[in-house]
Amino acid sequence: MKKSFAFIFALLLFLLVACNSADNSSAQQSDDSPLEMTMPELEKTDWLAVSTDAEVFNLNGGLDNPNFEYVFNHTDAAPLDQLIAFALVSDALSEGAYEELRSRFLEAPNTVLAYLVLMGDQTVDFWDNPPAAEVICKEIASADAAWHGGTAEFTQTMEVCRETYPSGPVAKLLDVMEEEYKASIERNQ
Repeated sequence: MKKSFAFIFALLLFLLVACNSADNSSAQQSDDSPLEMTMPELEKTDWLAVSTDAEVFNLNGGLDNPNFEYVFNHTDAAPLDQLIAFALVSDALSEGAYEELRSRFLEAPNTVLAYLVLMGDQTVDFWDNPPAAEVICKEIASADAAWHGGTAEFTQTMEVCRETYPSGPVAKLLDVMEEEYKASIERNQ
């Protein structure tokens, strides 16, 4: 646990330094300069932990747990980290959480994707223990395809993300999302 926390802290520190240096160098460039910032702007976050463990956020149990009940009733107000942990343990009660995750992906895709990448190799405790980040990606894509019939906003967001992240761990998550999106569209036709 200490190693993973240290790695996460180091990665976040690297991202902050990179963003600050990119902001400073772009501020020194003139408007007609060909230099473009290659890193997307990251939204402010309050993540204390990058974890899928519901116990970390005291979300274990069910509706008899006040924290669990709060997230269930206020998915729009729950922090991203808690919303993801809740979605992964709430079984049939997770529809609202996945709808909210879809909305957050459309509003702030860089933040959602960054969190999912930082989740690393954490798995969920069902089926054959799939990677938690892939489960979330599939559910986000499925929510748009099944509940909204596949929106132009979702496909446009995916296109922008593909341009921003042509390779690497985010691109792999986008592959998972795209594959599930297509499968879900076909299932719902």
